[in-house]
This record gives sequence, C-alpha cells and structure tokens, in this order.
Amino acid sequence: MQTLVYEGTMTALTSIAHNGGQSFGIESKLRRERFVQSDGRTVEEVPVLSGNGLRGMLRDRGMWHMCGALGYGVDEEAGKVRGLSLSAFYFLFSGGALGDGGGDGIDVDYARRLREAIPLISIFGGAVGNQILPGKLKVGKAIPVCAETQHLLPAQYQSDAPTSVWDFLQSEMYTRKDDERNEKLRTVIEGKALKQLENKGSLSLLPEAQLEERQKDADRRPQQMMYMTETFAAGTPFHWKLTLEDVSDVEYDAFMTTLAEFSKMPYVGGKSAVGLGEVAVRFDKWLQIDSRLQASATEISRPVGTAYSEHLKAKGGDIRKILETV
Repeated sequence: MQTLVYEGTMTALTSIAHNGGQSFGIESKLRRERFVQSDGRTVEEVPVLSGNGLRGMLRDRGMWHMCGALGYGVDEEAGKVRGLSLSAFYFLFSGGALGDGGGDGIDVDYARRLREAIPLISIFGGAVGNQILPGKLKVGKAIPVCAETQHLLPAQYQSDAPTSVWDFLQSEMYTRKDDERNEKLRTVIEGKALKQLENKGSLSLLPEAQLEERQKDADRRPQQMMYMTETFAAGTPFHWKLTLEDVSDVEYDAFMTTLAEFSKMPYVGGKSAVGLGEVAVRFDKWLQIDSRLQASATEISRPVGTAYSEHLKAKGGDIRKILETV
C-alpha cells in the first residue's frame, strides 16, 4: 500500500464554463467561492472549478472504460446489448444510495469483496445496502493562479506580478436560431405539421379536444434566442492537486487507466459539445495530459494499465455477479 500526493497545473486550451447556479437575466455566471485575502480582512469571490465536478468527470470516464472491458453496452458484431440494472448503474457512475438496511449490521466482508473485485469502487467509493464505502481518492479544486489566490498556493506556483482573476474572465454570446424559418430546412417537416406552421391562426377546423393545445402551440415563444455565458479565457492557469490514499498496485493502476481515458478527451466544465473546456494538465514529476502532444498521455514512472487489465480479465465474471446483486 502507498499514499501518493500529486499536484501541478491545469491550463485552459479553450475557454471553460462551470455554472454555479447563478444567472443574471440571459447570462449564467461561473461558480464562485469566497477567499480571504492576504491582509486577513478583505474577502474576494473567486470563480473556481469544483473538486466535486472534476471527481465526477473522472469517475464517469473510469467506470465507462471498465464497463466496456466487462462487455457492457452494445456488441456491434453480435447486435446484442448487455445492460446494467439501474441500481448497478447508479452505484458505479453516481456512487449509489443507502437502502433500508433495517437492523442489519455492517457487512465488512462484503465491503472488502467489493473493494477487491472493483478497484475503482475502492478509489471513488460508493453506497450500497446500509453502508458507505469511502473512496481513497481526494480530488482538489482547480483554483485559478491569480492575485486573489496565490497567497494560499504553494510557493512554486506564485508569481512576482500576479494577474487578477477578473482579467481571465469573459462573457461569450451564444444564439439558437428558429430553424423553422429556414426555407431549405422546412422541406423536411411533415406536411401536416408544416401546414400548421403556415396557418397558426386557423384553428377552427381542429377537433375541440385539440383546440386548446393547438392554441398554445400557436402562441408559443419562438425558438430563436440569445444568451451569455461567463467563462475562463483560454490560457487561464489553475492549480490542481490529487491524493491517492493507501492504494494497492492494482488500485493505482486502475486510477492511472482512468487518467489515460481522460487524456483521450481532456474536457472539464460544461458546453464541451461546442468546444469549451479542453485543458492540458501537467502534474509535477508524474503525468502530462495534453491533446497537442503526439501521445496524449505520457507516463513518466511506470507502464499504465497492465495490472488493471489483467485484473479485469481474471475477475470479470466475479464483478458481473456482484453487479447483478447490487
């Protein structure tokens, strides 16, 4: 068993959106936290990428890879689907939920079997039955390296002339068109529906039962809209720290495999479908994730994935049986 602490920099290759639930009119704002400044009195609200969001993203990548290795999903050649139950799906990807255990005690042996069979459950944790399995991975927040935060960061990440976080922020405008107005695109609309679009006011011939619903449709708001999203600008630097606590060799390898999967699509935050959130990560003396490199993930110390791959092959049947009972 070993405990490993790694930290380094995350750099935005494209702008990053990470909504904190705040919005002002048509603009959504980045998630913010309060930071006490170096004078001990002043407090500044600084946008930060949450550890919870980053941890969830890593969990999804790792579990998706494991499910594929175990044969879950669509078998294109056979045309068959092997699916997880909802409870097993939530257990793997969302951490599960506590059930009604009644007066049953904690089944330590069952928890141990789960950890040994599914290394990523040992890494990320989960809840099953009446017990919670703590995870061994601690994911830090990605904190922008800026004037408002650098007094709290390790010395090697501090600057003699730090930039204010507000210089890293911007508002991006997005639009959604009302495509029914595009004459070319309208040709793929079913004829009856197209007639309704052209005659929104002519409702008298509709059956009475449909009249109210069609009136709502006639009065609907147009699909076209404009909205704003606050983002970190491309090039924004962040400090990021991960801790793997008391992990076995297989658990370590399982997490390294997860990072390798992340390196294939290194995106954080929201709106990745429209190009936001791509990052490069450099952990000091450890691993580099950068889509601009020929090899997107370069492991510095040891080969990645061999022990974990062998584990999944050897224990695949046991894991599938466990997931059937979760």
